[in-house]
Amino acid sequence: MDALNIAPLLSLTVGVFLFIFILFRKSGLGRDKRLRYVLAALVFYFAFVSFDYYTTLSERGSNWYFGISYMFHHLVGFLFYYFIALLIKLPVAFKKWVFIVSGITLLRWLFFYPLFEYENIDEFFTLLQTSEYAEWLFLEYLLVTLLNIFFFFLAFYRFRKAPMALVLTKDEKLKYKWAKLILIALVILQLGMFINLLVNGYTMDTYQISMKFESLLIAIFFFIFAYSIMHFPVFAFSGDFEDLPEETKKKYAKSSLKDSSELFDQIGALVREEQLYLDFDLKLNTLSEKLGSSIHHVSQAINQNSGMSFPDFINGFRIEEAKKRLLMPKPDTIFAISLDVGFNSKAAFYTAFKKVTSQTPTEFKKAFKS
Repeated sequence: MDALNIAPLLSLTVGVFLFIFILFRKSGLGRDKRLRYVLAALVFYFAFVSFDYYTTLSERGSNWYFGISYMFHHLVGFLFYYFIALLIKLPVAFKKWVFIVSGITLLRWLFFYPLFEYENIDEFFTLLQTSEYAEWLFLEYLLVTLLNIFFFFLAFYRFRKAPMALVLTKDEKLKYKWAKLILIALVILQLGMFINLLVNGYTMDTYQISMKFESLLIAIFFFIFAYSIMHFPVFAFSGDFEDLPEETKKKYAKSSLKDSSELFDQIGALVREEQLYLDFDLKLNTLSEKLGSSIHHVSQAINQNSGMSFPDFINGFRIEEAKKRLLMPKPDTIFAISLDVGFNSKAAFYTAFKKVTSQTPTEFKKAFKS
């Protein structure tokens, strides 16, 4: 075996191990199983890419399925963004995106249909050197790479801007920092591949370099990212007691908090009387310190008695205050009201308002007048 072929083989091994680890690990990623499945799907894709690269290098591309993994390359950006959106509890119009992604997939498969007759990689690169079709292939690769870069960057931006439900510990901050660094690294890697193609063109040499090293780098990135994310508490974003690791929930299930309704009443009274909801950076730690109760007990009381996570519970107070201000004789602008009642952006205000009232702020005002 050529020593250089070891890179995709190592990447394949790491990918398979990580895929199994993500699917069958009991703790980490909270109760939303979609997080586990989407992350596993991403890792499986990169394991499949590594398998494709390894067999292509080993058999000189004589296998009929060489390059098949690239047919799914456009899914990477969408899946990664969807994973981050689920992690930080960002609403996503899933059905609309499924329709869009399915359309792009169909168009790409139709575009590549003429290449299915080529049985090995040598025939493929002969086509690139002799046909005008190569220019369209080059353009298609650039567009797909740019699409993935866009979604990687958007995922990083959303992840960095996502509000936390509690103040992170030193260990949690480190894992959060690692996750952000890996997101940046993935954007840089995609940009590097993009620039390499622009400078050197789509040749056998550049393709072999990609096969030998790109898969290994991505495997390393995903290994560190998955480890960081699965050990970084989803609870930090959701503030939902149900998102705690099982061992933590069991620990507090045996605690003195048998009836959480009394603590829930105290939380509601405190938030309302001191208008804590007006602070856009309100954390579970604040309520915990003021009530002299643990963060997990506060979260448990909110979750069990309201059926909501901490952010949704606090947003309920903010929306009630916003409704009063929207109905004043001479109300401020919607943006000003959103900031006044504790939201740090107009988009977050609109999302929360519609979640609580099933209307936008403008629709709410019109309905009240009518």
